[in-house]
Amino acid sequence: MSSHDRREFIRSTAARSYRRRAVYSRLYLLAIFIALLIAFVPLASILQNVVGHGIHYITWSYLTTSQALPSIVNPNNIGGIGNALAGTAVVDLIAIVISIPTAILLSMAMFELKNRWVSAVRAAMETFIGLPSIVFGVFTYVSLVLTTHQYHAYFGSIALCFIMVPVMTINALAALESVPDTLIEAGLSLGLRPSKVMLHIILPAARARVFTGIFLAFSRAVGETAPILFVIGASELPSLDPGKQATTLPSLMYNYLTGTYPSQRESCWGIALVLMVAVLFFNVLSRIFVARSNQQ
Repeated sequence: MSSHDRREFIRSTAARSYRRRAVYSRLYLLAIFIALLIAFVPLASILQNVVGHGIHYITWSYLTTSQALPSIVNPNNIGGIGNALAGTAVVDLIAIVISIPTAILLSMAMFELKNRWVSAVRAAMETFIGLPSIVFGVFTYVSLVLTTHQYHAYFGSIALCFIMVPVMTINALAALESVPDTLIEAGLSLGLRPSKVMLHIILPAARARVFTGIFLAFSRAVGETAPILFVIGASELPSLDPGKQATTLPSLMYNYLTGTYPSQRESCWGIALVLMVAVLFFNVLSRIFVARSNQQ
């Protein structure tokens, strides 16, 4: 075979290969578009229903007044969700304050220490992520409520910590492990202690992914009902005291769904919209934070 024939053969083979890859690429793009469309249709339907039914509830009075109990005389007297917003803020804020330092310290320890105990802790964390959230609620109820015979808002925070800490820890550990070894070795070669390398090199480099895990864990926990339903009691008045009983948005929605009056069940659309906006806000906030961190 002459050199000209070989060039023609290679050119024709490459052209056929390119056309075949182009066809496969278009088929893959079409499959991805169809899958995206299939996923978007139910999501759009949910958003339309929640926004359409709940938007007229979003008023200043609804957000600031406490819930009320309907009666036969006034079946539409449901009040607002001010007490549930206060209870949600208290329960979630305490859970965040406990979970963030605990998760970061655990991830740092698991990153530095490589032994079988660390492997066991990591396996336990990964197992906790997959457990149903009601398991943590029942455990908190048995260990705290049945022991003290009382309901407190911070019991719900402790239950949420069982959900948030494993997610934050595993994400933070993955963030620390993604830091290039060259950065760590450069810090050690300059004579820095391992603790200084961790605080001044590894953590700043992994900051974006660490905070992403924190926001994702909080977005998951803010809408949880099962872990806190058994342990926080109920309160019709807004209170910022973690030592008292509290009502959160998910628990109020559950109570309204099982209520007698249709006005209570209709009010769940407003609560669902508030929760959806809150989760969307923290997800967008995490994206913005990650984008700005990557630009630095």
